[in-house]
Amino acid sequence: MFLRRLVALPSRPAIEGLLIGLTLKLKILTAALATQRTRAMAAIAMVSLGVASTLIMVALSTGARLEMEANEDRMGRNLFYVRSAELPVSPGRGNGWYTSSRLKPGQAAQIERRLGTVLHAEPIRERAALVKHGANSVTTTVRGVTPEFLGLRNFEIERGRPIRDDDRRALRRVAVLGPFVRERLSGSDSLVGEVLRIGGVPFEVIGELRAKGAGSDGSNLDDQILIPFETSMRRLDNVESASLLLVQARDSGGMGAAMEGVRGLLRTAHYLEPGARDDFNILETIRQNLSRQTNGRWMRGLSKILAVVTLALGGIGVLAVSSLNVNERTGEIGLRMALGATRTSIAALFLFEACVLSVLGGVSGLGIGTVLAFVLRTTTGWSVPIDFQVLGTALAVSGLTCVTCSLLPAWRASQVMPARTLAE
Repeated sequence: MFLRRLVALPSRPAIEGLLIGLTLKLKILTAALATQRTRAMAAIAMVSLGVASTLIMVALSTGARLEMEANEDRMGRNLFYVRSAELPVSPGRGNGWYTSSRLKPGQAAQIERRLGTVLHAEPIRERAALVKHGANSVTTTVRGVTPEFLGLRNFEIERGRPIRDDDRRALRRVAVLGPFVRERLSGSDSLVGEVLRIGGVPFEVIGELRAKGAGSDGSNLDDQILIPFETSMRRLDNVESASLLLVQARDSGGMGAAMEGVRGLLRTAHYLEPGARDDFNILETIRQNLSRQTNGRWMRGLSKILAVVTLALGGIGVLAVSSLNVNERTGEIGLRMALGATRTSIAALFLFEACVLSVLGGVSGLGIGTVLAFVLRTTTGWSVPIDFQVLGTALAVSGLTCVTCSLLPAWRASQVMPARTLAE
């Protein structure tokens, strides 16, 4: 019996009474809006502006974050370079500068093995070289790399095959071309299987990279030729050092620790005295990544601040309209209370009116914001994703703000003295 009473549905008279009360409130609200049409429309417009602005700002912030993440995915995540530095010639040995040759291939393995903040470290040997194919020639960057280089930098093979470990062990003279180099040498024709001369040394083309475009520093990532690292050292440059090391941290939060760990390890390996300048450079890719993360946090923080301001403006609009309504409807309030209306029902009436205004403003704001996001995406090509969770949150926050701002006018309405208003 207790459970039956607990789950029992409301009786039909109770439902009818609720519907009658709701209908009556809607009629009163319609009449109030008709007499105060300009104020009501202004309040709805302010709420709508707040919701639409919130939606657009959050969408733009989300789009910018997704663009940065996509760019990091395209370039390779959590990467930085260590490059041999330019050092001044020692006093007594002449003037000028020279490039340090202390970066060794084995140091990449040491970094990967000894630093827990580092996931991968690979040596690279690079130089500019004249490349010839038949009567055509081009000067481009030739990089001696390991097979892991392609995965770390997210390069893909469009034709042929990548560099393998057996190519390194056999010191094979094989090359993978960037699409810009291939286009300069042969137009749209594939060069897989053809022989090029790189710096006068013949190399067989075994693969071609898929186009990637410009890097974060503006460099052309398609203007390069990849060859096995050992082949670059022994058969092209005849050296024992690497030009740079490509290092991948385990996560973005550990980039700074990875940089400091690599710096300390290399200083020890190069027998540098305390206070002596580094004979290598940690390249700007770390700072660029940190800059992108900082900019992303700044944009998200700014969007939240602007969202709070615009939603607060909507609440202020509802507060102003509700306050004016209470001031001008004191006679109506007094008459209702004289006829038996309670203070609670009077306050609920004005709260209901504020809720309706906020809902109308919120729904129209969502519509306007969605249309503006579509227009921005269509006309500018920007990424402006609409998050339905954000839609619901913006509407809920807008409604809560407006209702909160209408509490004071509703309380003032409930404190009206019927005798005084009727006497007036």
